[in-house]
Amino acid sequence: MRILLSLLVLIPLLHGGNVLAEDALDEALDIDLDELGVSDDAEERLLRGNFYFSYLTGDYYRTLYYLRQWKQLIGSEDTPETEAEVMRAAVYLSLGLEDQAEDLFYQVFNQGAGASGDAWYFLAQRLFSAGYYARAEQAARNALAATPVLSSRFQQELRYLLVSSISEQDRIEEAVAAMQGMRDVSIWTGYARYNLILAMQRQNYRSRDIESTVDEAIYYLPDDEEGTALRDRILLISGIAAMERDKLVMANRYFSDVTLESVFTPPALLHYGWNLLAQWRYEDAIQPWRILQQLYDEYHPAVVESYLAVPHTLELVDAVNQSVLAYERVEDRLSVMVDELKQLNQRDSLGAWLGEWREENQQEDWGWQRQKLTDLPQSQVTRFAQGLLKEEAFNQELARLHDLDRIRADLAKALYQLGLWQDVLEQRRANLEALGGEALLDELEARQMDVLRDILAVQDRLLDEDETVFSFASKADEVRISRLRNVVPAVTTLQKIGTPTRDLAPYKERWRRMRGLQLWSIYEAQPQRKWDTERDHMILRSETDKLFRQLENTRTSLIWADSYWQGFPERVQQLKTRIVELDLIVTDLQQEQESVLTDMARDYLTELDERLTLYLAQARLALARLYDDSLQQEFGSEPVTSSAEPARDVKASTSEQTDKGAE
Repeated sequence: MRILLSLLVLIPLLHGGNVLAEDALDEALDIDLDELGVSDDAEERLLRGNFYFSYLTGDYYRTLYYLRQWKQLIGSEDTPETEAEVMRAAVYLSLGLEDQAEDLFYQVFNQGAGASGDAWYFLAQRLFSAGYYARAEQAARNALAATPVLSSRFQQELRYLLVSSISEQDRIEEAVAAMQGMRDVSIWTGYARYNLILAMQRQNYRSRDIESTVDEAIYYLPDDEEGTALRDRILLISGIAAMERDKLVMANRYFSDVTLESVFTPPALLHYGWNLLAQWRYEDAIQPWRILQQLYDEYHPAVVESYLAVPHTLELVDAVNQSVLAYERVEDRLSVMVDELKQLNQRDSLGAWLGEWREENQQEDWGWQRQKLTDLPQSQVTRFAQGLLKEEAFNQELARLHDLDRIRADLAKALYQLGLWQDVLEQRRANLEALGGEALLDELEARQMDVLRDILAVQDRLLDEDETVFSFASKADEVRISRLRNVVPAVTTLQKIGTPTRDLAPYKERWRRMRGLQLWSIYEAQPQRKWDTERDHMILRSETDKLFRQLENTRTSLIWADSYWQGFPERVQQLKTRIVELDLIVTDLQQEQESVLTDMARDYLTELDERLTLYLAQARLALARLYDDSLQQEFGSEPVTSSAEPARDVKASTSEQTDKGAE
C-alpha cells in the first residue's frame, strides 16, 4: 500500500508533464484570470469535469491529480464536495488501497447526505467487489436516499448490490424484502436471486422456499448468452444442494436442464452421473460421463474424475470385459498425464507460464476495469491448472502481481519522461546561450525603431499629400503630368517668337483639355487610392506594433527562462532518484509475488499429481482384481493341469475373454 501511495506523489509528472513549468510560472507571475477571460468559477467547473471524466474512464492518476488541483484552486485542504470524497474512496478501492478507502468511507458516512446517488452507487460497486459487504450495503442505502437521485440506468444494478450485500451477510428475510423493488425480467434480478439462493443453502433454509426461488429465477432470466450462463449456474448449484439433501429426483431435473455449451456443463454432467449412480441407475449414469468425455478437454478436472467412474459402473453391472478395457485405457491415459505433470511441475516451467501471462496482460488497466486477468495462455500447464484458475485466492494473487507490473510500468514511464525533461532542459539552455538572446534582442529592437521612423516618415508624406493639387497620383499620372508641365515652356517660347501667321490658340486649348482630362482622371480615382493607402498604412502600423509587443514578450520570456532553470534540474534529478528507489522496492515485491504464485501452482499441481497417482493406483488395483477374479474362475472351472504343463498368461487369458465378450 505504501508503494502505491508513494507512486501517487509522481502523479503530476506522470500525467501532467507541464506541471513543474506551471509551478515556476506561478511563482514568477501573479496571473489574473479575469484579464485572461477565465473566471474562477469557469476553471473550477473545468477541473470538476476533468475529475469525473478521468474517474469514469479509469484514469485514476489523473483523477487524484485533478482533485488536488481542484482543492488548490479553492484554497482548501478538504475535498470540495462530499461527492468528490465518495469518488476518491472508490478510486482508492480500485487501486487496491483498502485501508485508505475504509478511512474515507467512515469520514463520508459521518458527513451524512450531500453526495449524489450516482457517487454512492460507484462506491457501493467498489466496496462489494472488494468484499466489504456491510459497507457496500450502507453505501447502497445511501444511494437510494441521496439527492440528487440515482440515475435510472443504475437503479437495477444498485438493487442487486443491496440484495447481494445483505445475502452475503446471511440475512435472508431482509434480502427478500429488498428484492421487491426489482424488475423480474432484469438480469440483475437474476444475479440477486442467485446470491439469495446461495445464502439459503448456507443457512439450510426451507427446501420449499429454495425450490420456489430457483424456479422463479430460472423462469424470468432473459433468453440470451448471459442469461443462459446464469441459468446453468443456478441449476448446477441447485442440483448439488438437492443431492446433499437426498432429493435425487429433483437433482436429476436440475442437472438434465443444464445446457451443453457453458462452463458449468462439465461439473453438471459429472454430478448428474453420480446422482444417477446413487439411484442404482447404472446404465443411465454412464451416459452423462460419456458425453462429458466426448465434449470436453481430457485434462478438465471433471473429465479426469469421470475416467474411473465409467469402468467402476461397468463393473457394478457385471460388464467385466468392457470394464477391463476401460480400466486399461484409463491406466494408459493417467500414466501419460502423471509423467507429463511431473515434468511441468518445475519452477522454470511455471515461471515461463506466468511470464507469458504477464506479457499478454501488459495493456490491462487498473482495478475494476481489468477483464482478462484470468485468461491464461493456452499451454499444458493451463490445461492441468484449470481447477486452480477457478480459485478466488489464486486470482487475487494474480491481480496483485498485475498491479505490481503496472506500478513498474508507470515508474518506467515516469523515468523516461524525466529523461526527456532533462534533454529538453539541456537543449533549451544550450540554444539560449548560443543564441545570445540579449544582444539579438537589442539588435532587433534597433531595427524595429528604424522601421518605426520610416513609417512615421511615410505618415508625414501622407499628410503632405492632401495639400498637393495632384494628390495620390499614380506613377503613370505623374509621368503624364510631367509631360504637360514640359509643354508649357515650349508654348511660351513659341509665343515669344510668334509671327502674325502662327496661331497658338489651338495648342493652348488642346493643352487645357489634356490638363482637364488629367485632373478629372486623378480626382476620380483619388478617394479609392486614398483609402487603400491609409488602410495599408494602418496595417503596417499594426504589424509594427505586434512586432514591438513580440520583442517585449520575448525579452520577458528570456527573463523567465533565467529563473526557470534555477533549481529545476535538481528537482528532476531528485525525482529520478526517488523513482529508482521505488522501482527497486517494487522489483523485490514482484519477486516475492512470483514466488507466492509459483508456490500456489506447485502445491496445486502436486496435489493433482497425488490425486492422479491415486486414480492410477485404483485403476491398476481394479485391473489386478479383475484379472485375479478371472483366473480364479478359470482355475475353478477347468481340471487341474500337470506340473509339466506351462501356466497360461493371466492377462492373455483375460484378454481372450474380453475379445470374446466384445465379439
